[in-house]
Amino acid sequence: MKPIKFVHFSDLHLDSPFTSIGPDYERINRRRQDLLDAFDRIINIVKGEKADLLLISGDLYEHFYVKKSTITHINKRFGEIDCTKVFIVPGNHDPYINNSYYKNFRWNSNVYILSEERAKVELEDMNLCIYGLGFEDFYKDASLSDELKDINSERVNMLLVHGTVDMNFTRKAYNLLSSEDLSKLNMDYIALGHFHNRIGNLGQKGVIYNPGSPEPLGFDEEGEHGVYIGTISKELLDLEYRKVNLKDYRSEVINIEDVENDEQVAKKIRLCLGEGTLDNTLVSIILKGYTNEQYRPDKSKIKQLIGEDVFYFEVEDRTIPSYNYEELKNEPGLKGLYVRKLLNMADRAKTEKEKYLLMKSLYYGIEAIEKGRIEGL
Repeated sequence: MKPIKFVHFSDLHLDSPFTSIGPDYERINRRRQDLLDAFDRIINIVKGEKADLLLISGDLYEHFYVKKSTITHINKRFGEIDCTKVFIVPGNHDPYINNSYYKNFRWNSNVYILSEERAKVELEDMNLCIYGLGFEDFYKDASLSDELKDINSERVNMLLVHGTVDMNFTRKAYNLLSSEDLSKLNMDYIALGHFHNRIGNLGQKGVIYNPGSPEPLGFDEEGEHGVYIGTISKELLDLEYRKVNLKDYRSEVINIEDVENDEQVAKKIRLCLGEGTLDNTLVSIILKGYTNEQYRPDKSKIKQLIGEDVFYFEVEDRTIPSYNYEELKNEPGLKGLYVRKLLNMADRAKTEKEKYLLMKSLYYGIEAIEKGRIEGL
């Protein structure tokens, strides 16, 4: 039996609302098109590799936002790879519920939706059995299907899972599983989805792989994104990771203690970002440091100075206007007491953001004591 060629991706989130980038509908529509373009690039990879299987481990689309035209488009593309069998396990964003497209759309004959109604598909000609463990609602408690307890070890066995593995800290039930339990199933490959960043070589057998989202969706998803391309048999598992993302997210923290105006801030940001085009980059800048008492960053002006050649730009001001706090804490009376209390709380802060908020409160408190008013709020 010849080895099986497959492509594995997950968490594309087609027609995502992209609320994090604000109410710019033109930019949101461009990001939604990026997701469709990523899907098209994956289909072209499947064609180029002449893959036997396309494995999709959940969250292919956003249930509450996806348009029928999007579903029609992806089904048409599935039809273009009719020699490739497409297996989809529903995720928590596209669960297998009564009004879902998984239940109510006529998919191409090469598309298999894995659910409680059909948790296993056997392909005799490939000596292959494919199982699914996904979502029938937006939340799910982990449970291993009875279908998974009777595995034919003579066959190549693959499992598609959408869920949280080895990270049982969430209060919401997103199919909490352990790699140890999954390893006991003796699968030859476990196609994991749910995490948006790449994870591989999990479990005792090292056969659990999560490709991450093919196109990044937020600032916690920096770096390369793509798909796994694999060759599998009973004796072989060979994997290649291939980049498919077009856009990149980039976050930077910039200290502006030595600046005096917004132009100098914009120059520092430009130097930090470096040379080259940024029209495919979403940039988030955090400004930090103790600034001159006479200068407060104007975020709107800084955005304007950066210009339009960045696809998306946001700036957060976490600077703290400076006073001589060491001197002020030694003053008698209310002011000294207030400064000592706030500095002590800031020293014990558990996070940088908590410390920033306390120091900002300290500044405004001193301003109120000295001037009888707070400026710039």
